[in-house]
Amino acid sequence: MKPMYDPSDLAAMDPLVLMKNLDHIRMTSRRLAYILQKQVHLYTPPANELRERIDGYVEAERQIEAEMARRRLRA
Repeated sequence: MKPMYDPSDLAAMDPLVLMKNLDHIRMTSRRLAYILQKQVHLYTPPANELRERIDGYVEAERQIEAEMARRRLRA
């Protein structure tokens, strides 16, 4: 899985921007999961595409949380 953010970009982000990006990623990931659960048949190509997008957002969430931990920031 390709990371959504470059580590140097994350390190350069203002803490407020970092937290806003984390909120956006979490909301988008949950929205996609809801769509997958309610509106798409689970074994179709669109469902697989949604799963890949969700995985990308989950990985981005991990990246931001790791950067926040490195800086000792709290959301």
